[in-house]
Amino acid sequence: MLKKVRKKYRKFFFNKQKKKNKRNKKVVNYFDANSIGIIYDASIEDNYNFITECVKKIQSDNKKVNTLGYIKHKKLPDYCFPKLIFGFFFAKDFKWNYKPKSNFVKEFIESEYDILIDLSPCEIYHAKHIAGLSKAKYKTGKLNNEYLHIYDLMIDISDSSSIEELYENSLHYLKTINKK
Repeated sequence: MLKKVRKKYRKFFFNKQKKKNKRNKKVVNYFDANSIGIIYDASIEDNYNFITECVKKIQSDNKKVNTLGYIKHKKLPDYCFPKLIFGFFFAKDFKWNYKPKSNFVKEFIESEYDILIDLSPCEIYHAKHIAGLSKAKYKTGKLNNEYLHIYDLMIDISDSSSIEELYENSLHYLKTINKK
């Protein structure tokens, strides 16, 4: 019962915030993009290491990239190094009505990335909230019927799939769509 009430509150406050948050939707091919935002679960060291490698590859393609990693722990793990393009957030970075408190989260939401790639698991609602409010022109994430209203491109992949598989599939379709 409590979960249902919490879910209704989340949906209500999300819709209220989303109405205020306008974005310029546009289908953007990976090769045409200048800026990319990535949301992921940084609570797992392997995910952090994988995203670090992805960032290097994206930067080698002369693209600006920012990442936002969710940490489920009380404090930042030792393997996470906050850098200019690596930001982290906790559940405590949100108010009771799910409005972001953290300046880094607010800046990430307000940034008009050409592409937003959400690699976070479906159960991390705060990451989905950020993706939904983001002003990115084109958003991609894992297929889930609960989040159809958030993404422009959804990747149908099994729940047991790794972050690497989701990233590779997302990149494949982002490189394929809207080719010139």
